[in-house]
Amino acid sequence: MINKKVISDIVSKYSLGNNIEKVKWVITDEKFIIHFINDSKNLVGYVDYRKDIGLKPGDYGIFNTSQLIKCLNILDGDILVDATTSKLNMADTNYDIKFNLADPAVIPNVPDVSNNEDEWSVSFSVSDEFITRFVKSKDALSDLDTFTVETRDGFNGEELVFTVGTNITNTIEFTVENATINESFEAVPFDSNLLKEILKANRTYHSGEIRINKKGLLDAHLHHGDDLYTGYYLVRRQENN
Repeated sequence: MINKKVISDIVSKYSLGNNIEKVKWVITDEKFIIHFINDSKNLVGYVDYRKDIGLKPGDYGIFNTSQLIKCLNILDGDILVDATTSKLNMADTNYDIKFNLADPAVIPNVPDVSNNEDEWSVSFSVSDEFITRFVKSKDALSDLDTFTVETRDGFNGEELVFTVGTNITNTIEFTVENATINESFEAVPFDSNLLKEILKANRTYHSGEIRINKKGLLDAHLHHGDDLYTGYYLVRRQENN
C-alpha cells in the first residue's frame, strides 16, 4: 500500500504540466527513479524516490503520462500498486485501474548532461522568494516564453539578474540576492515556461540549488527530505530576440 499523493507528487515532478509524456520507471530494490527528456530536447532530468512503492524491480514504460495523471486523480487515500508485463494496476476502495504499459524500448533514451563542477559561472540557493518572483513575473507576461540570465554591475558589486522577456518585448527583471558569481557573462536565454513548471512542481522542496554556466546550461537540483530528490538540466534557447 502507498498513498496516492506520493505517486501523484512523483509524476508531477517529471510531467511538468504535461511537458513530458514518455518515460521509463526504473524500480530497483533500493529506489524508484525516472530519467526524462522533453520532445524539444532542451530539458532533461530525473526524479529519485528512495522508498518502496509496491512494484517489483524492473523497467516499466509509460507512454502517456497525462492519461496516467487523469487515472490517478480519481483514486483516493492508500492504494494498491502492482504490475504485469503489460499493465500497471492501481486500486483503492472504489476503483480498480489497469493502465497499459509500453515496451521500455520505445521510450526515448536520456543523454548524460553532466557538467564539471568548476565550470559553473554562478550558483545560488533556491528560496521561496526566488520561486515567487519568477512565477509572478512569468504569469504577468504569460504570452512570452523566454527569460534571460546575466551578470551586471550593481550598487553592491556584481549582481545576478533574471529577466522575463527579451529586448523586443515587455520585460520584468529582478536580482537574485546572495548568488555566488564565479565569472561574468552576458544574457543567456532559456525557456521560461519550463522553468516555471519546474519551480511550481517543486514548491515542497527542503533545500535546493540552481547553477548556470555561460555556455548555456542551467542545473536545478532539489531535495525533498531524505526520500525524494529531483534534478533538471535546462539547455539555452538557440535564439535571443
